[in-house]
Amino acid sequence: MNFGKRVSAVMLVMVMAFVLVVPARIPSRAAGGVAITSARIEGSNVVVKAQASSVPSSDDGVYYLFALKMYESSPTGSPVASAAAGTSATFSFGLGKGTTSCHLYDKFVVATLNGGNYTVLSNAHYITNPEALATNTSSRKNESNKKGIWGNELGGLNVGQTAYNFNIHQFSIGESSSGNWTYNGKTWSITGNFSGYDQLMQKYNNLGIAVTMVVLNGYKDAEFVYPTARDGGGSCPYYMLNTADSRGLEKLEALMSYISNRYNGSTGHGQIDNWVIGNEVNAYLSWNYLPYTDVASYSRIYADSLRICYNAIMSENKNANVCLCIDQMWDRDRTSDPTFYDGRDVLDNVNAYIKSEGNINWGVAQHPYNTPLYWTPFWTPMTAYYGSLISHNAATDMLTMENIEVLTDYLCQSDFLNNKGQVRPIYLTECGYSSAVYGDQNMQAAGIIYAYNRVIRNQYIKGIFIKNLEESSVEIAQNLYFGIIDSSGNKKVAYAYFRDMNAGGADNAVAFAQSVIGADKWNTDMSAYSR
Repeated sequence: MNFGKRVSAVMLVMVMAFVLVVPARIPSRAAGGVAITSARIEGSNVVVKAQASSVPSSDDGVYYLFALKMYESSPTGSPVASAAAGTSATFSFGLGKGTTSCHLYDKFVVATLNGGNYTVLSNAHYITNPEALATNTSSRKNESNKKGIWGNELGGLNVGQTAYNFNIHQFSIGESSSGNWTYNGKTWSITGNFSGYDQLMQKYNNLGIAVTMVVLNGYKDAEFVYPTARDGGGSCPYYMLNTADSRGLEKLEALMSYISNRYNGSTGHGQIDNWVIGNEVNAYLSWNYLPYTDVASYSRIYADSLRICYNAIMSENKNANVCLCIDQMWDRDRTSDPTFYDGRDVLDNVNAYIKSEGNINWGVAQHPYNTPLYWTPFWTPMTAYYGSLISHNAATDMLTMENIEVLTDYLCQSDFLNNKGQVRPIYLTECGYSSAVYGDQNMQAAGIIYAYNRVIRNQYIKGIFIKNLEESSVEIAQNLYFGIIDSSGNKKVAYAYFRDMNAGGADNAVAFAQSVIGADKWNTDMSAYSR
């Protein structure tokens, strides 16, 4: 969402004025010699396994397993299971699906009794296979066609993918005995314009188009907003999701499970294959507001919301992908600038934090816009400075289509693989080329053809979503003419090339792009940076 790249002076002052206090957390690594190695759903039970380098001393020689809510930092109540203390232990207990004591979203810790008090000895660990609960068997749509675009009327464009926004603040949710969604022992009333989403999802699906839904959290219901972010009071378009208290957590779990169930492909409302949690979350001041803090603390809080949404979605649709989202600011190291975090740093921290508490198969959505945004002819940098921001290694300042292989190389590292040992799914969910530079529509068309051809030569990228089918008035106000149809309804040069570049006109599109970009540049990039 490029129109949020600008930051107002008011917001800048506000972010400098608040310092986030992050709740105390259970250490992510075993502090007392016990490590939980897995927590998995098996049938109607949860099975948790732990190991220890040596048997710790205790009052009674017993390990006690506690289930904690995400926002809790120490055990309360009674343990859910116990096992003899040893160098290994296995705990098995009921999942409690459909009850108020359901453990789907809980984290587990091992403790011992010492002097009559419980002492936590292990790391915290969450369930890592929520998809075991999903009964939906609908296949994903259009896995082979990577070409996508944002827009409503997509017939005849040979696209396989599109994206749409789900704005939480446009819907209402509350407990009600006459509600429409019963979840974990409570009945909820969830209302809003679902019929509009139903019609659009079905229209896309009938065209064979896979849908990616971007979940956005505007400021309407404060219980959905992370407590320390409520000082923003609506000044930012979107806010960090609330996982810090019981009410916010329950509402988030209920809503995300409801919409994932509704659009899992088996209920008659349509199918959503990919979910993106938040927009450009490294640009927190513009798109995922939280008072300024260090990147590790910010990433922890975001990772919690990603995990909750992941468990909710995957428990209703085992074939879905759930992604985080970063923009093109990759490794700028501008520590004095409090308006954004580097995408690389957020990715590193989210990955490390989630792995420490149970690795799950989240994916990555990235926005490889040009630098600057409006400069379409990337093959001729606007200035030497902007050219210096693009390099073909992990230390690059910016991630654009010109060096997109940096992202896929980075995610191919062993430390970033999912819990199946696979490279995470990668989607380029926004990529725009303006037709305003020199008033030359040929440049826009060439940029789009180049971007698509880079994607089809990279096995790890699952799709690219061009912005937009039609020009947006919000973007035009910033001199960004991204649409392939102008504001008067006229098709631009890019329209026909976009339509045909994965069909009978593929060779013609490549020849045209080479004539604009230069054959040497084209051939070098397509050869050297394919993956």
